[in-house]
Amino acid sequence: MVFYAYVKRSTDDWSSRYVITFASREVADEWWRAVSTTTVLKFKESIYRVSPQFYIHDPNLANAASSLTTAGVATQFLNKVFFLLLDDLGGRDLSIIPSPSNFVDHISGRTFYIRSKASPAEYWYYPGPTDNPTNAIYVSRTERTRFRVRRTGNDTAGTVMIGSDDIEITLLTVNASINVLALTGQAIVAPTPKAGLKFGDLLGKFIAGPTLYNAVSLDKKELFYRDEGDNWELA
Repeated sequence: MVFYAYVKRSTDDWSSRYVITFASREVADEWWRAVSTTTVLKFKESIYRVSPQFYIHDPNLANAASSLTTAGVATQFLNKVFFLLLDDLGGRDLSIIPSPSNFVDHISGRTFYIRSKASPAEYWYYPGPTDNPTNAIYVSRTERTRFRVRRTGNDTAGTVMIGSDDIEITLLTVNASINVLALTGQAIVAPTPKAGLKFGDLLGKFIAGPTLYNAVSLDKKELFYRDEGDNWELA
């Protein structure tokens, strides 16, 4: 689904204003990663992300629209993003962009619930070690657990996560992380995180299995890591 954002000139209130159309919300975050980490410093210094759907730029340094055609900035998004120049200020029309409902910004280091996109009432749940000797993670319709999701590496707190990022998913109450059993793919809580887990894996490579919690709870099923998983979202 396409995703929209405004970009406004940072030095006045009437000129160089655009609506940006991205092929998807994920493309928007990836475009921002490219722009915010470019070695072409005039773009890095010109464009700032105020919120997921609002940017500012200083065209005297670099015009945000030119990021798609300037080598070393974001040319890989030329056919995934376009900019529409708005009328200048003075009683003229302004295009109103739609805002997604229940939007959650994917900021590294924040805490989230993780739920099914297809069945939003189903959440990841860790019941604790009592009566859960395998430390399994479950999918539940009645319980939920909040997790911290962050990019691995230094100086990543506060950055926007994209699909190719290595991440860790940790509990808030104890020093433990989400890992996966190599033999079965079952998601568990362990002292160390799963190595090489991507943010894109979190959103698309886990699936609820058939096993019930304590063999009796009809609303809780074990969670597994699979190449073809279900779609999940942060909430």
